Amino acid sequence: MALRTCLIGVAAACLLGCGSAAPTAPQTLVLGEADAGKTMQARIGDTIQVKLVESFPVPGSSLVWDVSSSAPSVLAAGKVTRDPAERPRIGQVAYTAEFIARAGGQAQLIARGSTTCEAMAKEGCPNRDFTVVVSVS
Repeated sequence: MALRTCLIGVAAACLLGCGSAAPTAPQTLVLGEADAGKTMQARIGDTIQVKLVESFPVPGSSLVWDVSSSAPSVLAAGKVTRDPAERPRIGQVAYTAEFIARAGGQAQLIARGSTTCEAMAKEGCPNRDFTVVVSVS
């Protein structure tokens, strides 16, 4: 009887300890223009933040960002913040777009940097668009 109890205890310890790695806590991955063209890795539950700078150097000129996901079922859009919330006449705004990794797969984060240059033809004031691929497992 004592041997049987001992064997049951050893078997239970093996079952509890073997192959039961603790799940990793969700992480926050911060991306920016320097990550253009890269492929990044994320896990389901992670938050991906895209942090960019909007600029308003002179009246009539600006760079304003918008970021979207090519696969919302993989990377779902979260909140978008601008700090300060009110655009300055001249200055900069910190832009942050959040996405939540909802499912395994691959999605592109498509950043569109729309420019306006009042005193220049559009050819001399190109948009600053880029993509980052995020692979979620």
